[in-house]
Amino acid sequence: MASERKPKTGPDVSVTAAEGAGANLASLRTRQRALLAIVGVVMIATAASATWFWIARERDPAVLTVATGPRGSDAYNLMREVADVVARHSETVRLDVRAARDASQNIAELNRRDVDVAVIRADTPVVADVRVIARLYPDLFQIIVRGEAPAFEVTDLAGVSVSIPQFGTDAFRSFWVLGDHYDLPIDRFKWTAEPFAKGAARLLGGEVDALFTVRSLRDADLVGLFEEAQLKRIALRYVPVPQAEAIALKRPFLTAAEIPQGAFTGATPVPSRDTATAAVERILVTRDDVDAEAVRELTRILFEHRLDLTIRFPLASAISAPDVAAGLSVPLHEGAERFYDRDAPGFLQENAEPLALLVTVLTLTISGLLALRSRFVSNQKNRADTYNHQLLAIRRQAEAAGDAGDLRRLKRELNAVLETVVVALDTDEVTEEGFQSFSLLWDAVRETINDRMAELAAPQGQTTWH
Repeated sequence: MASERKPKTGPDVSVTAAEGAGANLASLRTRQRALLAIVGVVMIATAASATWFWIARERDPAVLTVATGPRGSDAYNLMREVADVVARHSETVRLDVRAARDASQNIAELNRRDVDVAVIRADTPVVADVRVIARLYPDLFQIIVRGEAPAFEVTDLAGVSVSIPQFGTDAFRSFWVLGDHYDLPIDRFKWTAEPFAKGAARLLGGEVDALFTVRSLRDADLVGLFEEAQLKRIALRYVPVPQAEAIALKRPFLTAAEIPQGAFTGATPVPSRDTATAAVERILVTRDDVDAEAVRELTRILFEHRLDLTIRFPLASAISAPDVAAGLSVPLHEGAERFYDRDAPGFLQENAEPLALLVTVLTLTISGLLALRSRFVSNQKNRADTYNHQLLAIRRQAEAAGDAGDLRRLKRELNAVLETVVVALDTDEVTEEGFQSFSLLWDAVRETINDRMAELAAPQGQTTWH
């Protein structure tokens, strides 16, 4: 009789459907994971590309606005030349040079964030966030008199007419620094506060006997004064300021200086001899929040291209780094410091010998500790071996024992050895590994003693099987 084929029942069909659904779900999840992986790779690649383009993109140069001095002044002319050299040799920085009345106005504009960099005098009061970039050049105190004027010392100015810098300027205050030191009677001699150009014209015209100014020896207006005097055959001479060191006791930013013989004319030298005077440094400053890389680049141009600057403007030869060792009235800017420290040895180079000694000492110390540990571990192993040898001796005695009394004694010895080893484990005289090895052997010896006791207890001729 032919067998009938049974149709597939409901439960079998449902199981097959469930398996199919599960397979589809697993396939869907696999595709989703693959899609997410592809999207993740694309996003990472896009972010990396965007980052690279951001870093490698061509950026506009940073523009630093510089406050200097009046148009035609040393500070203005020098920074104009610096701006040209920066434009030629830098791709990241440009200078926008602005004329200003004097250092006091410059520092005010710097504090208001109207400018980024300023040329000031070293004795100009500054706020806490001002930082120095470089020393530029010295301004000298100069007292120029007509040849016939009865003034040969600073105190003689009380008996002649004097043109001094205009009110409110740093140079005006400098004159009264001298007046204070030499006790000039402010209300008992004839002085007029006015711009240098007007004072120089009045000196050449004989309207005043003396002129006081604070500027460099290469200042264009000062050089022009002596050239015009020579053309007009007007004799001019210098009055020395011989007590500059004493003045600096009250005004620590002033230093002693000297006007060399023949600084302006050589045939009939003016001055006729080296003339002592006081000087104050012109410095280049910025704020501490101005970009460090831009300041570093400006500092680099000042020093790496100083020859180019000096050819353009001889006064640039006086540019120098601040003397950090002597102490600074204004802290050094981070960007300038990076440039000045470019050749300084790093920490490892500077401390190579002490570090080498330290490494040697550490190496020797670690080697000694490892040797001690190795010896300690060796001693632990030797102790474990000693206890194991004791167990083997007890086992040999148990196998040769002829009565139950000897076996009971050996069992007591076995327990005594166990107690000794447990104490040794607590005091780290035996390692965990050594104790485990001892435990296995101890169990074997105990079984040997038990077996021997069973043999002795059995009747003669009867064999006991375990």
